[in-house]
Amino acid sequence: MDLSIKRLLNRYDIKVEYTNEVEFTARLFKTPKGMVIIMRSGMPDEMENQVILHEIGHIKNDGCQSYRDWRSRIVMEKDANEYMLDKVVGDYINSCDPSELNSIDFLERHNLSQSLDYTVRNLIRENYSNFGNIKN
Repeated sequence: MDLSIKRLLNRYDIKVEYTNEVEFTARLFKTPKGMVIIMRSGMPDEMENQVILHEIGHIKNDGCQSYRDWRSRIVMEKDANEYMLDKVVGDYINSCDPSELNSIDFLERHNLSQSLDYTVRNLIRENYSNFGNIKN
């Protein structure tokens, strides 16, 4: 787990617990002792970082509210994904030559769905002013 993610967990007072007893990748729970992310054990570090950032995105965007219906779930998942992507895209931009920035390359490097391409393109555009040189 990256140091920056450990700092975010400390800032929001979130604990992470690992188990092999769950079928889901990770979920955020509000408990009497605070927020806890229950994660499946054994994920690669990069995936673990993305999953934790996604769960922190729920806290930042919707305060870990319950899904009221399928529409609210879609919006809350989208917002959590955008929070995670914003953090990871920033690292990607800093690690690449500007002429090599490419949303599909980013998604493939991070094993993310190409359905996130539009969001990643917009984040690259927002975070890097010279979007005209970015390959599609």
